[in-house]
Amino acid sequence: MASQLHVLIVGAGVGGLMLAVLLEQAHISYEIFEKAKELKPLGSALSLHNSLMVIFEQLDMYQDILGISKPFGALHFLKEDMSVTGSLLARRPGVDCAEHYGDYNRVVGRPDLISLLLKRVPPHKLHYNKRVLTTKQDENEVILQCSDSTSYAGSILVGADGAYSSVRQNLYKKLAMVGALPKDDAKPLGYSYDCVVGISDRLDPNIYPVVLEEYCEFQAVLANDSPYTWWFMPLVGNKISWMVTHDVRKHGTDEDRNFRFSEWSPIAAMEMCQQVRHLPCPYGGTVGDIIDHTSADLISKVMLEDKFFSTWYSGRTVLLGDACHKMVPFGGQGANMAILGALHLTNLLYDMYSVSQDEITQVFRKYYDMRWKPAKTSVDGSKKTGILLHKKGVVADSVRFMFLNWIPNWAIKLGGDKLNARRDQISFLPYVKLRGSYSGSQVNPPSRRIVHKAYNARAV
Repeated sequence: MASQLHVLIVGAGVGGLMLAVLLEQAHISYEIFEKAKELKPLGSALSLHNSLMVIFEQLDMYQDILGISKPFGALHFLKEDMSVTGSLLARRPGVDCAEHYGDYNRVVGRPDLISLLLKRVPPHKLHYNKRVLTTKQDENEVILQCSDSTSYAGSILVGADGAYSSVRQNLYKKLAMVGALPKDDAKPLGYSYDCVVGISDRLDPNIYPVVLEEYCEFQAVLANDSPYTWWFMPLVGNKISWMVTHDVRKHGTDEDRNFRFSEWSPIAAMEMCQQVRHLPCPYGGTVGDIIDHTSADLISKVMLEDKFFSTWYSGRTVLLGDACHKMVPFGGQGANMAILGALHLTNLLYDMYSVSQDEITQVFRKYYDMRWKPAKTSVDGSKKTGILLHKKGVVADSVRFMFLNWIPNWAIKLGGDKLNARRDQISFLPYVKLRGSYSGSQVNPPSRRIVHKAYNARAV
């Protein structure tokens, strides 16, 4: 019955493209609508959680992921004088993630991940320069109306178009008109940090030998008195991903900060680069040296915002990723949550009995029930991590030092076990065996449409 579905996906980011890749495997009809004239991925690095590796293995993309990423080795926190406050290790002498859970987290440049996913999407299914103006839905279909006067009809609409989702805005406007939108969902996103990011060109390993190291070890530098924190993440291809964040929480309300700082133009990015280029770099020199080795068109200024929306669906429309749970990047969970959302939504769509409104509502409700709690936890956790990384003062310094240096390995392992409590897989493809010594993970059951004996999963 899933073959009768036609899914309209708005947004060709990580979540939207991952959903398309999964729908392609499920033989479910879909189209993607991207507002940009061409897809030019910006951004910094992503850390793909080790529990996602089984999904990429099912998709026969595991070796591809290994080829474009480095294993995450450690996160080092430095003071402005480059002295080390403390470190979190993902390999010995800490808790070795690959030995325990089968894989390390993999650090990949966002443009490389987008490019990899794009290769799995037939070009004719991706429509560019399609800015969504309005959406309409009834008991039988949902219709997109785009700014170029084109319209498209489908069975369901998935808003995977980011924090300022046009799909969500259209949906919420209609719900508000009938008094069905919770007050908290109508409030603006929490805006706490300004940020400039980029990925360098290929660097000379004689000057930056860190690019040749097997593991990616994050370097996060916390300023003494200024409101900045800056990060460096070595990537494959002799490149370094970098990010400088500006804590703007003292500048009034979210609306005040939005008015004062939310200029996203290339000029604004360059202006912020000029403001931070003097900051010291842990590899020698300054942040400006790395900026000078980064193509200007690959540098972007963004607002780091967060918000958990409680309304994810209505009628034939459902939200995915940042459109329903935007988080600041400090917990490294945004892309992971979007990928898991795409996984669970596709698994549910594959098992649909019909494309009736009642059936679609049941599927969306199950999707929300499965995803809201981990998404809410990730939003809250990322916010707390951001505060830990930016708060200034003696008390904050003491808390960071104790957290980074006194936390025992058993506590780190306990946290890792919690993150790996579930390692769900694509329910309609052959399951892969879970690697690692940890045997406590739960796996989702196979699709009801698949013969169970064809699967060989552990801990189902």
